Amino acid sequence: MTKIIRTKTKAHGGVTDRELKLMEEHSRLWISRAMRTDPIEPEKIIPAIEGLYEVAGLKKPRVVIVPSPLVMAFAYGASAAIWYARKHPKDGVRATYAATYDATRAATDDATRAATDDATRAATDDATRAATDDATRAATDAATYAATHAATRAATDDATRAATDDATRAATDDATYAATDDATRAATDDATRAATDDATRAATRAATYDATDDATRAATYDATRAATDDATRAATDDATRAATYAATYAATYDATRAATDDATRAATDDATDDAEKFAARACKALAGDFGLLCANRWANNYQGGNMWAGYDGYITACRDILGLELREHAAYAHWEQAAIHGGFRIMHEEFCLVSDFPEIILKDEQNRPHCETGPSHRWRDGWSLYYWHGTKIPAEWIEDKAALTAAVALGEQNMELRRAACEILGWSRILSELKAKTIDRDPDPQIGELVEVRLPDLRDPAKFLRVRCGTGREFAIGIPPHITKALDAQAWIVGLEPSDFVKPEVRA
Repeated sequence: MTKIIRTKTKAHGGVTDRELKLMEEHSRLWISRAMRTDPIEPEKIIPAIEGLYEVAGLKKPRVVIVPSPLVMAFAYGASAAIWYARKHPKDGVRATYAATYDATRAATDDATRAATDDATRAATDDATRAATDDATRAATDAATYAATHAATRAATDDATRAATDDATRAATDDATYAATDDATRAATDDATRAATDDATRAATRAATYDATDDATRAATYDATRAATDDATRAATDDATRAATYAATYAATYDATRAATDDATRAATDDATDDAEKFAARACKALAGDFGLLCANRWANNYQGGNMWAGYDGYITACRDILGLELREHAAYAHWEQAAIHGGFRIMHEEFCLVSDFPEIILKDEQNRPHCETGPSHRWRDGWSLYYWHGTKIPAEWIEDKAALTAAVALGEQNMELRRAACEILGWSRILSELKAKTIDRDPDPQIGELVEVRLPDLRDPAKFLRVRCGTGREFAIGIPPHITKALDAQAWIVGLEPSDFVKPEVRA
C-alpha cells in the first residue's frame, strides 16, 4: 500500500476516506459558486481585482462592473481602442475612427426601441466611459478627430494595415493577462500539481469541472465569442482590407466609409440578436471599426471568474484539506476572492471589466445548459441564451412555438440544430405534419403504429413506431428498416426477438 505523505509542501499517496469525503463537500461548494445567481457585490469584488493587479506588479486599475459578458466584450473593445488612440495619437487609429464615427453615430440613434436594447447599449456605453474616464471624452470628440485627420491620413496610408493589426494586439494587452495569471492561478496551479498526485486532482478538479463547465464557462464563452465575432467579421474584414491598401485608399475613401458603415449595420442586424446588435453599435459608435476589432479579441485577456471553478476547487482543496502551505498561496488569495465574488472579467493595464453573475442558469441531468420553457441563461440586463441539451438554439424555437415547424426543423443544415429542433417539436408532431405512411397498426395504442416517412439526407424512407404511453402522451421512436410489424418494433425496443416477445397483459 502506498504510503500517504502529508507535509506543508508535499501531499502524495492518494487520499484518505476522510479527505475524500471532505473533497466531495468542497466540490459542492465550488459548484455552487460556479452556478451562482445572486447579484455581484462591489465591495467584495473590487478589492480582489485590485489585489490581483498589485501582486502582478501593475498599477491599480479602474474596476468597472458590467451587467453581462456581452457588455463586457463590447465595452472592452471600445475602451481598449480609445485608450490606445489616446496614447498613440499618430499611428492612424484616429484617422480610421474619423472615417466611420459620424455615420455610425447616426446608426445608433434608433437603439431605443426595446428595454433590453436600451439597457444593453446604455450598459456598454456607461461601462466604456467608466473604464476610460477623461480618455473617453478626448477619444470620442468628433471635432478633435476631424482636426487631426488631415494631418495623420498621409502619414498612415501605407502603414494602416500593419498598424491596425499591431495596435489591436497592443490595445488588448496580452501582457496584462499574462502578468496577473502567472502571478496567481498558473503559478499556484503548477506548484500545487507538483506537490500533489493525480488522486487529488480527480477527486476535486474533475468533479467540479464536469458538474459546471458545460453550463457555465463553455456556454457563456461560446455565446460571447460568437456575438463579437459575428459583429466584427463581416463589418471589418473586407472594408478594412480595402481601406488599408495605399494604392487605392485615396480613390475609394468615401466609398469605403459608406461600405464600412453599411456592412457593419448589416452584420449587426442580421448576425446577432437585438441585445448583441445594440451592444455592437454602441461599441462602434464609441470607437469605430478599431473598437470592434478589439472587441473581437476580448478572449485574449479574459479570465473565467467563478466559471473556472474546477481549477479553484482543486487548488483550494489541496490547501484547505491536504494542508499544503505554499508561498504561491499569498498571491493566489486575491485570485480566489475574484473567483468567488465575480464572473467573467477582462484585464487591461488601465481598467478591469467584471461581469455580474447571471440571474438564471439552468441545465439538464448531464450538466449541459438546457431549458424547455425559456432561456437557460439570463443576465440582469436582459441578455439571454437559449440551449437545448447543450446546443445553442434560436430564442424563437422556445418563445414562439408556432414558428418552429417540421419544415423548419428538417430544413436546418446544422445537424445538431436539426436534432434539437426535432426533439423540441417531438417526432410524433413531425410525422403528423409530414403525412407519414402507415405500415402496420396494432389495436392497442400502447403497442402503437409503425409508420414510414422520407427525411432529408436519407436515401431510403425512415421508420418510426408512434406509440402512446400510460400517461396518454404520444411518442415516436426510430425503428430499423427491416421491421414490418408494430409488435416486432416493440420487441426490438426491449432487445428481444419477435418470437420471444409477449404482449403485456393489462389487469384490473
